[in-house]
Amino acid sequence: MTTFLDRMRQSSLGRLQQAQAATDFSEQRRSALESPTQPFPDVAFAVIAEVKPVSPSEGNLGPVSPIDQAVSYQAGGATAISVLTEPTEFGGSLELMRKVARRVQTPVLRKDFIVDPYQVWEARAHGADGVLAIARMFDRSSLRQILEAAAEAELFVLLEAFDSSDLEMIDDVLDVEAQLLVGVNSRNLATLKVRRDAHQKLAPFLPAGVVAIAESGIETLAQVRTLSAIGYDGVLVGTALMRSEQPGESVREMIGAAVAV
Repeated sequence: MTTFLDRMRQSSLGRLQQAQAATDFSEQRRSALESPTQPFPDVAFAVIAEVKPVSPSEGNLGPVSPIDQAVSYQAGGATAISVLTEPTEFGGSLELMRKVARRVQTPVLRKDFIVDPYQVWEARAHGADGVLAIARMFDRSSLRQILEAAAEAELFVLLEAFDSSDLEMIDDVLDVEAQLLVGVNSRNLATLKVRRDAHQKLAPFLPAGVVAIAESGIETLAQVRTLSAIGYDGVLVGTALMRSEQPGESVREMIGAAVAV
């Protein structure tokens, strides 16, 4: 049976082929060290606030200006701003990320279904400071190639896991000299529903010494406090913030809730 992740992989491969035919990033590779990007900052608790026009499980997230949303996140103290660049299911684009990156000083994360190192350089060329990579989309060798490309491009990487096997794979590549964060996504990839106990169950398997980010289904300050208490160093929040009437204040409250634990 074709899964959501399989569909996203095929879509990403199609976009990759079109992009490779249109653009050569050899110049960006040569100039990578001439204009280093801002690394992921060291903070007490990280809130990665997401610009996401559409949710596959929730639909259109409303008539929100993505740029205004990003500016609000920055004003609220977001540690980084995640921008969806996947167009078919999430309504994102590289151009949207470029516009966000031009308007904010906060580090920007490209969130997409990356399958090739080319897309790492593509992210850098469009203003990203980091990229998300889903561990189970790779074998260990190809995941290392992604991480090595990110290190060369001076981008941080949010390595996303869905289960303990993913975390085991991530643990095997932590020797790569790249700035790495580990994300635990609580969404079930078959049903797209949130597994409410996933963050708690996977907390004991988190690699030591790496910033751990909880992802998906985070809606309340009580959840943020619990996640901080069980060992997560931050959260990535999309839908709840996109629907917030005061997204900047919501970010500020999440940081305050975690730090108070």
